[in-house]
Amino acid sequence: MEYIPACEHDKRSFFVSYWSVLLREHIAIMTFFAWHDYNLFYIKLNRFLIQFCTNFTMNGMFFSDESMHYLYVNNGEYNFVQKIPQMAISIVIGHILEVILCYLSLTDAPIYQIKELARNKTTENKKKIFQIIKCIRRKLIIFNIFTFLLFLFYWYFISAFCAVYPNTQKIFIRDSMTSFLTSMIDPFAIYSLTTMLRIISLSKCCKKKASFVYGLSEIIPIF
Repeated sequence: MEYIPACEHDKRSFFVSYWSVLLREHIAIMTFFAWHDYNLFYIKLNRFLIQFCTNFTMNGMFFSDESMHYLYVNNGEYNFVQKIPQMAISIVIGHILEVILCYLSLTDAPIYQIKELARNKTTENKKKIFQIIKCIRRKLIIFNIFTFLLFLFYWYFISAFCAVYPNTQKIFIRDSMTSFLTSMIDPFAIYSLTTMLRIISLSKCCKKKASFVYGLSEIIPIF
């Protein structure tokens, strides 16, 4: 909603708003708990698997001769502090990829537009509806091709990595799982902040500063 209509109609509590954001934006919750949205389940599952594989691939790319030597010198002992930079970069890249995939795959917002246009069945609205449907179809085709190519690359890279470095597979899997779990946790903090900004802005309706805060809360989530 725009700011003024939201002031009039959005009377939800913080926790209700927070959960609604998580249902739409947190990839794991959206995939396995949001059953009544207007997004295709197999597309959501595809995005979840891509996110999982991206973390594995990014962590594999950070294994260099220097890191291998470090493991050798320390008898393979795990150093979490040393892994923080590579996990952070992996998470950032994963989030950037997630923004691209969201743009290509989310269908709920276009369907809401279709439902709104369908209330007034004019010739112009019918044309707009067909244009929206064509746009959805085009994006989903690009999404499927793009993710298929990514899966091929990830499969090749991870298979090659594990074949070349068989002694580092346990560390590789451990780093990748840690990075993936971290990427699943950090959205809780991000979306709690944006929800808090939204609640604060709606509690001070019709003020310029409050409308600015509301705009900030709308930036994230991006889609």
